Amino acid sequence: MQTHHAKIDRLQTISSSLIPQLTDPNERERVRRHVSELTRRWTELEQDLTTKQEETNEMNSINQQYIEINSTCERWLRQTKDITHELANGKNVEIYNQLIPKAKTILMDYQTNFEQLQRLRNRLNRLAQTSKISEATQKVVLVNKVIVISLSIITF
Repeated sequence: MQTHHAKIDRLQTISSSLIPQLTDPNERERVRRHVSELTRRWTELEQDLTTKQEETNEMNSINQQYIEINSTCERWLRQTKDITHELANGKNVEIYNQLIPKAKTILMDYQTNFEQLQRLRNRLNRLAQTSKISEATQKVVLVNKVIVISLSIITF
């Protein structure tokens, strides 16, 4: 990118010294407009590439967060199933007293994961609205599904 930018700078420098030497005013204006158009298009291209890179970086970050949250949710689901099974098979008060702190910890994990999922969904929605990355829209759908599943599990 930098080598091309240096070439554009050089083109502008050369053209600024050569354009005044053209005797035909129409030709001089045509060359000046052409150089300006090249510069404008190059600037737009640089900006587009920068924007795409930023969007890609944001998407990679969101992807990584999604993977981490998804893994945590899967762990939480396993813990929830285990504690539900233990509660169903509990025979006395001591077992229930042992399970209460464990259940509180799992519930706190769930609440934290749910909040992270909502923040992730908000970031994905912003990215999907401002970019043309279809992956962002797909991830929004996946996160929404995980949120719905999480809500349905907590209401069991």
